[in-house]
Amino acid sequence: MKKLLVGALLVLVFLAYSLPPYLTGGSRVPLDDQPNWYYGLLVGHILLGSVAMLAGLVQLGRRWFAKYHWIAGRIYVACALPVGLAAIAIGTVTPFGPVNAASNVTLGSLMLLFTALGVRAIVGGDVAAHRRWMLRSAALMYSVIINRILGPIIFLVLDAAGAPSSMTDAVGPALVAWPSWLIAIGFCEWWLRRTPPKRRRVAGTPARNGEDPLRPGSERVSLGGGGGI
Repeated sequence: MKKLLVGALLVLVFLAYSLPPYLTGGSRVPLDDQPNWYYGLLVGHILLGSVAMLAGLVQLGRRWFAKYHWIAGRIYVACALPVGLAAIAIGTVTPFGPVNAASNVTLGSLMLLFTALGVRAIVGGDVAAHRRWMLRSAALMYSVIINRILGPIIFLVLDAAGAPSSMTDAVGPALVAWPSWLIAIGFCEWWLRRTPPKRRRVAGTPARNGEDPLRPGSERVSLGGGGGI
């Protein structure tokens, strides 16, 4: 419970810092020379990402919120897919350079892939695989918090090293973008490998006609006890 509370506090502080400018027509990202569609997509990306992060907290705290798992899971997926697509589109025209763009496009693509694989796994009745893929998706979703923490540190180090401002502006964003989500997904993989999955499905058991494998009470979910996100 303490870990969940700490995680919730981090997410709420992050959202309280990040959201206000976008709720009032502002931005924390330079908008000069961006296409007309950029700002609207950026705001949608941020708002849907915020909802996904809140839904993810319910999933991560499954022991206390198990009865809301299927609702929060659907909300997360419904937000994560457009968030990933928006990350790809926004990333292609980012004002922070091609290396940062490559990072954003890769991040968005992996989020789409992991989320889609997580949905496919639960539809197929494999709860353990579903949990693992969705935890990877969540790691990428929450990696933006690492990005915001790592950013000031990287720029302070560059300034302390005496790097010229032109170099800081060119290299700094890339040094923040890639490590942020690589650290998150790396930690996720370490966590998954240190906690081997339990057997969570009955091999060869097809879905019953009309059965929803995501709903509480579904045999294939109850056999595995839920879990993950």
